[in-house]
Amino acid sequence: MGRNTLETLLFRGLSTPIALVLVVVQSRFLAPSGRGTFVLVVLTVTILSRLLGQLGLAVTTRLREGDVEVRQLVHRAFALAAALGLVGGALVVVSGALTDAVGAELALIAAVALIPNVLWQTVSGVLLGQARVRLWNYVQALSPLLTLAGMLVLVVGLGGGVRAAVAAWAVAHVLTATFALVAARDLWLPVGPPAFRDEHGRTILRLALVLGAVQVVNLIGYRIELFILEWYDGVAAVGVYSIAMQAAEALWLIPAAIATAITGPAVHDDERDATGLVGRSALKGLAYTAGVAVAVGIAAPFLIPLLFGGDFDGAARPLALLLPGIVAYAPVTVLVVYLSLRHGRPNLSLGVSVVAMVVTAALALLLIPRYGAEGAAGASALGYAAGAALAWIFFRRLSRQAARGWKHGTAG
Repeated sequence: MGRNTLETLLFRGLSTPIALVLVVVQSRFLAPSGRGTFVLVVLTVTILSRLLGQLGLAVTTRLREGDVEVRQLVHRAFALAAALGLVGGALVVVSGALTDAVGAELALIAAVALIPNVLWQTVSGVLLGQARVRLWNYVQALSPLLTLAGMLVLVVGLGGGVRAAVAAWAVAHVLTATFALVAARDLWLPVGPPAFRDEHGRTILRLALVLGAVQVVNLIGYRIELFILEWYDGVAAVGVYSIAMQAAEALWLIPAAIATAITGPAVHDDERDATGLVGRSALKGLAYTAGVAVAVGIAAPFLIPLLFGGDFDGAARPLALLLPGIVAYAPVTVLVVYLSLRHGRPNLSLGVSVVAMVVTAALALLLIPRYGAEGAAGASALGYAAGAALAWIFFRRLSRQAARGWKHGTAG
């Protein structure tokens, strides 16, 4: 687990500068309004991919039953990904056509990425459940790397605008899906009939949609202040605030790496070991994230104008306000492994996400009209804190219930 954590941090450590360069390229070559438009169009696809992209984790959860082999479950997951992805792609185009800042053409380009996105996330979920962390890391790192390469060619080299940036992002997801399918072909070859409407398929779909709902509510909760900020202050304000938001959320790479490393043992170990592992790992994620947050908060006022230009000076104060909430929410990534995967209770994780989102939205409506981006940051930080508190409560209650059941089972 320690090796997997360090390896994942290494890969994330390499991908973080790539993500930073991506933001710099977008900020320098698309300007605040173009950056804001890119964020909004990509967000629409990302919401749907988060909803549908948990099919792999649903397969992992279903494998604990041991009554069907992984290849058959993966076939069902792929069939569901294709069918639901087509419907989701149509929704992306329709929603884009109804949004002045996006439009149907940009939405259509972005929609191409949806099914490939869901496919490679599905493969990733199965790899994670089988503790194949190295290949999982390769797949995760490929998408931002290819996106950067595409933007350097299409946006920087050829002078393309937002349309070229979205196209580079979409092509990167297509290529990532191709790599994932080839590299993990032992999971799905030989191909068989995808009976996704049987009991196993319905179980995977149900689990995936609840897990996906957690991800969607998380994503909307993380981004809902963007929509409110755009409503009051315009798309340029979204572009500036998104710099602070992305810099802050990069700190979650640390607890995410820990969660990745412990997923296999946390799902398959006995209850006492799994509870202790998750609890210790969550506290480590909190401590490590806090340490990095201090350094980020000190350096941000100097680095933001240096990297992104004077137009983005206003991102430093929102970032400082976001950091306490980011630190408080860091352990949730680890606790969700216990709630959703170990015990198959994604409804508890969904409750955490809903509380965080509701608190964020309510406070954003109160604070943004008066304080702008700083109000958005404050609302988001308080929403994170509320969700984190509830996650710890659920973890403690469920672990106590499971411990009582484990003792009775052992005694019997």
